[in-house]
Parts: sequence; structure tokens; C-alpha cells
Amino acid sequence: MSEKETNQRNAHNCQQKPCPECESFETKPCPPQLSTDCVVVDSLVLSEKVYKVAELSIPVSTLGDIISVGPGGVISPLITLTPDLSGLVSQVTVVNGMVINTGYLPANINVVGLQLPIQINLPFQQETSSPGICPEDTVNESPFKIESVVIQGVEALGVSVANIVFKVVLSTNLTVTRPVITKTPNLQVVRDVNEERCRQDDFNG
Repeated sequence: MSEKETNQRNAHNCQQKPCPECESFETKPCPPQLSTDCVVVDSLVLSEKVYKVAELSIPVSTLGDIISVGPGGVISPLITLTPDLSGLVSQVTVVNGMVINTGYLPANINVVGLQLPIQINLPFQQETSSPGICPEDTVNESPFKIESVVIQGVEALGVSVANIVFKVVLSTNLTVTRPVITKTPNLQVVRDVNEERCRQDDFNG
């Protein structure tokens, strides 16, 4: 019996078979008949843990007269920083050989003696290089994790003013994939779904 005849017989049997769950004469839909032995799958281009540093330097004078930075960068009174991961904003741009990630992390500065926190946004920009990355690849990031929070006082010197540097080190798992056509049963790659994906274009069009 030919493959075509076998498929036709299976399709006929499927449509005639009663539905066992509901014990009626309703029929289940048959699986689609594939016209080729090729399938589209996501090919892994990059999988890597990356770190992003959200950082902002603020002149002490903008935080109010209650805060000062003394010798050695000692900040008085005590201040703490509370990042808000739920409000994090992240944008991804993919170019040939690189994933560029920009965004900002909201945070609250809590100062001893002040009833309400001071709200700030800490911007970040991070580039991940890989020769295999091309525009139109798909980028996924796992939920961000806070690795470290740093508050650094920078005392005034000469004509400079005292500053406080707020820094949050973030980590995420970066995954880059692209759809490719593969041939069963061993999923041998036939070609990219978009063969123009990595074509070099003039940036100005």
C-alpha cells in the first residue's frame, strides 16, 4: 500500500471514530496532513548570563540641606536605596553582532530624618557582543535579579561639588533565537526562514 493510500485510510478511520470522552457519535478533528518533511524550529544563537549597571550621580545640594558628604566620602545622615524591580523599563535593539539594551530602574532614596523617600530613576545601557547575532533575531530576557546595591559619597574638591553615586548591579539570562527550516527526523538545518536576516544595510537607508 502506498503512503498516500495509508494517509487516506488513517484520515477516514479518524473521522469515523466516536469520541470516547463523551460517548457519542461526535468525531475528533484529525491531525493536519503535512505536505513536507520539513519543520520550522527556533535555533539557539546565544544564551548567556549578563550584568547591567543602573547608575546615577546626584549633587548633594539637590537632595536637601540635611545631607552632607564629609572626608573619605562619608555620607551623613545615613541613607539607603530601595530599587523597584516591578517598575523597571527595558528596551532591546539588535544589530549585526550585538544586542543593545537600554532602560532605567526606579528606586527610592530613604534618608534618616525625612518622612518621605526621594524617588529617582537610574538609567542603564549594556551591550552584548556575539558574531552570530543578526537583526530580526528574537531576544528574551529572564526576570531581572538584583546582585548588589552601592551608595558612594564623593566629597567636594576644588571647584567640584559633593556628589552621591547610586548604583544597582542587575543580572539576567539573555537568550537569542531565530526560526530555521529543518528536515526530519534528525532536524538537519536546511536554511534560515529569512535569508536576508544578516544582510548588511546602510544605516541611513
